[in-house]
Amino acid sequence: MGLDSLTTLAVAHDGPVARVLIDHGELNLMDAAMMGDLWRLVKWLRAAGDHIRVVVLESANPEFFIAHVDLALLQASTDDPEAAVGSFQDLVGAFRALDQLTIGVVAGRVAGGGMELLVNLDLRFAVTGRAVFNQIETGIGVIPAGSGPQHLHRLLGRGRALEVMLAHDDLDAELAERYGLVNRALDAGGAPAFVDRLVGRIATVPLADIAAIKATLAAPDVDTGLAVERSAFAQVLGRGEALPRMQRFLAAGGQTAAGERRLAELVAGLDTTEPA
Repeated sequence: MGLDSLTTLAVAHDGPVARVLIDHGELNLMDAAMMGDLWRLVKWLRAAGDHIRVVVLESANPEFFIAHVDLALLQASTDDPEAAVGSFQDLVGAFRALDQLTIGVVAGRVAGGGMELLVNLDLRFAVTGRAVFNQIETGIGVIPAGSGPQHLHRLLGRGRALEVMLAHDDLDAELAERYGLVNRALDAGGAPAFVDRLVGRIATVPLADIAAIKATLAAPDVDTGLAVERSAFAQVLGRGEALPRMQRFLAAGGQTAAGERRLAELVAGLDTTEPA
């Protein structure tokens, strides 16, 4: 499925990295048009296979990452609110279920349903002085129900999740980092280089390995997770790519004092393959 029909997102891909630019009017309002485009993006990524390993979502709008869900959609959902919420849960959950590693880089405001999409991405980064987070729903008479409560509970803990959802107040980048909502708060000058380096390293990992690690984290309890780890490790090792890579690691100086002192650099130089 192509992306020619997208009107609210612009997608560029270079090698195994897809960069998605959210560009939808003054607010990046999550309306029916954006939701349709997000579904088209998900379907394209599902079909891309190992050609795309990392997906980075950013905004073309310096003020807004995603404002929130269009209130017209909420007002129109009164006939069957459970079905409407279920459809939205399916959309944001589809991003969480992707084999690819998804990253949100927030350098503006994000609220409501935009927050719920964000917490379904794998990694989140906030630009200091620019990123603002707000789970707004209780302030407008409803509650967050697009999976936000489940993921905020896991990310922040019960007390902070309750604070964020019930106070419907702004969180800046530093507080979002301290609470665990984002991986890191990054200054505007250093954010692009940091994200590019991170994306470049992750993009060397085969999609099957990324998906395997994500599967281990999705297990409902420790015992199930351990079983998933064993199975995934056996599958990865059985593909036959690991042993040659280990040999390259040893030949490059792995398991020597000099090599281990520059471990991150040494490992980054081992990848000699492109996505199939």
